Amino acid sequence: MKKPLLSLLAFLTLAAAVPASAEEVYFFRGGFDIFSTGMNQMASELRAKKIKATSQSFMSWQSIANDIVKRSKEKKVSYPIIVLGHSFGADAVTEFANFLGQNGISTELVIAFDATGQRTLTKGAKKVINYRSSHIGPFVKGPGFRGTLSHVDVSKYGANHFTIEQVKEVQALAMKEVLAKVGRRR
Repeated sequence: MKKPLLSLLAFLTLAAAVPASAEEVYFFRGGFDIFSTGMNQMASELRAKKIKATSQSFMSWQSIANDIVKRSKEKKVSYPIIVLGHSFGADAVTEFANFLGQNGISTELVIAFDATGQRTLTKGAKKVINYRSSHIGPFVKGPGFRGTLSHVDVSKYGANHFTIEQVKEVQALAMKEVLAKVGRRR
């Protein structure tokens, strides 16, 4: 009789240690935090599906990445880690993924919406999708990059640099990728 009780206690202890939401999704807005309202919309949509998602200023990427590195040492990081960014936020997602990779932490999915210039990916990102409305901001594979990288021209949806992350068709493409990685379907 003691063995089943111990097994139940062990299970309950383990279940309590597993977070209800087993992913970390970060959206990084672009300059001035006023042009990237689509990032807030997508984060809100994920939260409505009980997925842990936040929308932040692109300037907060380093503090969030440092927190993840700290928590990884304590075995308190939820996976997968997914990051999306628009404009300066798209620049930040490459820095974010590269920094985590340098610290031995993988970023499952990196989605960019119109980075402001060429960005180099090193190690850490498993899958990178660069949604572009123009020819600015190409991503290139750098030393140590082992993931997949694709560029998607979304200008056919009427997207431009200031609206790309607000265009419903582009949001749907990105959200499909995110939901596939967290294992939840609409």
